Amino acid sequence: MSGVTTDTLKTQGQAINPKDMKPGDVVFFDTYKIDGHVGIYVGNNQFLGCQGKTGVAIASMAKGTYFGERFNGRVKRF
Repeated sequence: MSGVTTDTLKTQGQAINPKDMKPGDVVFFDTYKIDGHVGIYVGNNQFLGCQGKTGVAIASMAKGTYFGERFNGRVKRF
């Protein structure tokens, strides 16, 4: 593989039910497109990702938050 994008990541790894997420799983969000943003789940309803204004940071996936409303339920384990 010469490069990795959200589109290539979503076809790799093992699909995981969101109820069974563990730290290290890759989570996807529908932002500017379906699966437009990806991050690494760190537990406690949070993920590590590259956020536009803050750079690499931990962000919330809790309901009512920006990413919480955009989490599409796709979780992959590698």
